[in-house]
Amino acid sequence: MLAELGHFALLLIVVTGFGQAVLFSPLWLRSSIRATLQGRPTVLAATGPNGISPEFNGSGPVSAPLPFDSQISRPGHYLVLPAGLLLMAIVAQAALLHAFIVSDFSLPIVANVSHSSTPLLFRIGAAFTPDGGAMILWLLAASLVNVVLAMQLFGAGQSTYGQDDDRTLFYNAMSVLGLLVGVLGLATLIDADPFLRVAVAPLDGRGMNPQSQDVLRVLREPFLYLGLAGLMVIYALTLSGLLGRKFDRRIAETLRFWVIASWVALGAAIAINAYRSYSQQAWGNWWYWDTAENSLLLPWLLTTALVHCRAVLEKTETLKGWTAFLGLSALAVGWFGVYLTRSDLFGPLNETLMKPNDSIALLVGFCAIFAGSYYLFWRRGDELGEPRPFELLSRESSMFINSVMLALIAAVVLIGTIYPLVLRWLDGENITVGGPFYVEVLVPIVVPLLFLMGFAPTLRWRQDEMWMIGRRMKLAAILSIIIVLFVSIRFIDLSPAPLIGIGLAGWILTASLSDLWARLWRQPDHGESKYRNLQLLGPRYLSMTLAHIGLAVMLAGGAASGVWEEQVVVSARAGQSIQAGPYNLQYEGVALLAGENYATRQATFILYRHALPVTELFPEIRYYPIRGVETREAGIWHGRDGDLHVSIGDRGDDGGRVVSVRFLPMMPWVWAGMILMLTGGTISILTRIFLRFQKNGVSAS
Repeated sequence: MLAELGHFALLLIVVTGFGQAVLFSPLWLRSSIRATLQGRPTVLAATGPNGISPEFNGSGPVSAPLPFDSQISRPGHYLVLPAGLLLMAIVAQAALLHAFIVSDFSLPIVANVSHSSTPLLFRIGAAFTPDGGAMILWLLAASLVNVVLAMQLFGAGQSTYGQDDDRTLFYNAMSVLGLLVGVLGLATLIDADPFLRVAVAPLDGRGMNPQSQDVLRVLREPFLYLGLAGLMVIYALTLSGLLGRKFDRRIAETLRFWVIASWVALGAAIAINAYRSYSQQAWGNWWYWDTAENSLLLPWLLTTALVHCRAVLEKTETLKGWTAFLGLSALAVGWFGVYLTRSDLFGPLNETLMKPNDSIALLVGFCAIFAGSYYLFWRRGDELGEPRPFELLSRESSMFINSVMLALIAAVVLIGTIYPLVLRWLDGENITVGGPFYVEVLVPIVVPLLFLMGFAPTLRWRQDEMWMIGRRMKLAAILSIIIVLFVSIRFIDLSPAPLIGIGLAGWILTASLSDLWARLWRQPDHGESKYRNLQLLGPRYLSMTLAHIGLAVMLAGGAASGVWEEQVVVSARAGQSIQAGPYNLQYEGVALLAGENYATRQATFILYRHALPVTELFPEIRYYPIRGVETREAGIWHGRDGDLHVSIGDRGDDGGRVVSVRFLPMMPWVWAGMILMLTGGTISILTRIFLRFQKNGVSAS
């Protein structure tokens, strides 16, 4: 009966989502309907005192109360519908998890991706992998952020968001968010209802895809859909601002938490996916530009651009139109990415033609929602003009150019992702767009972007002077030139591409550190200490600096590991030693072992550094009998010199075991850089939450 309860909860999610859209009805919709019925003109989204919307009846304006105005004085009324949505989403998710935990094979979704022998952790993870399971998780995340936004609305009366026009903003945002939840729920019911039963249940399931039996895969899904849920809030607030013809600094302030939170969540999903790809022997690298990875990257790139434009809007009330466009587009590319990964569009053509209704409701919902939002954006374009132009030499200009470049990178990635699909449908030709295409096209965009990024911390708002910029950047320029000269002299045969990458990493790092140094030690100490200067910088500046430093560290690690990688492939016998970089591996042989739902050939290697034992590595070849699939798991050591990546293959012609050893110097810098970037964003989020609860009026800037 739990599955039926989950199905009923899913139906209620759809009804309640659309109910929230109506009951928190946007003023533009209510006014338009009433004007049509009365044959009178209206003032679109205009508000008066106490959130009253004026409508004209021929003799003058008539007050029309907002929804719930008679009841909303009590806080509980704000949370009735959002809390109900969250409760039903929890029930639906719990029902689906229970079906996987107890292996209820009467549900096709369980029978197709699980088996009674699958470990419990991966049975739980399997609930997130199929189409219906992923959509339920997305609905749960959307319901959660819906409650958070409602709490933000409730707290408006005691915060800086307590003005009447801000109430209208939130009303419209809650309505739009309810509409999005309702559409997603309806698409889930139509395309991939996870709670449908079959009359005769199979004795056991088909088993989980072995490549999905990974802890990192289980962790990635919640971060991904929390990020997409955050983009839904950004979309709702942006559309609300367009509806109310009031897209200004207050919108930017409201968006701050959601933009940073979405950026961190999507970045965490990308980092987890990158390390997962790296740890798989069959892949062996950390980015492959396939559809799933590009679907993660696209919304993150636009959210990164939105981070910068939102800051400009908050500070100077410029870039209104561009910020609104990014706020709508971030969710658009995220939604479209989910559709691409959940559909079979990239499968064999004959199979695709046999499934004409695959994810069709998700696609129709996407087209309807974003066609309407972009039409509204076009109609409001003239009203989003800049109050005044900003100077070329200013922080506004730099951040705008950076955001445009990020959007251009996203456009290239999107074109590279869908081009094989378009070509296949036009002439039936099957092609793949791999790394070389993206490197060739993106390098001319990324290099200037990274160069301009070094100036970002030092530029002043509104207007700056060239000689002052040169003075501030002098130290960073000298240090970055020294780094490039040292690397080029030390490695004389180094090609230009990695040298440019290392040079840009040094440029961003030294620029960020020199600006931090100047702000700490060249500013007055206010009669206290330099620690006081650090406090006055604020968490926003420190978060930005930490994120830029993390990017520089990741860039340096990626460039160095790609250039100085050492790879050794040998046919090894027990007792044989293999040298790679500063490490020596002693091959001890292969043991046949049994896992929970697989059999494995596990090799043992003793790792030495300078003749001293460091650790043992255990690469494996696993065989999953349920699906008849073989996977290969690498043994990885993260040392201070770099990563050692060890994998094994079948026996060679000489009877030995094929062993592949890769030494990637500075590869740990890649993972450390990702962690630093995410830490910077997390600091910003936690600071905002802390100040919100403190309610002490201190700005988180």
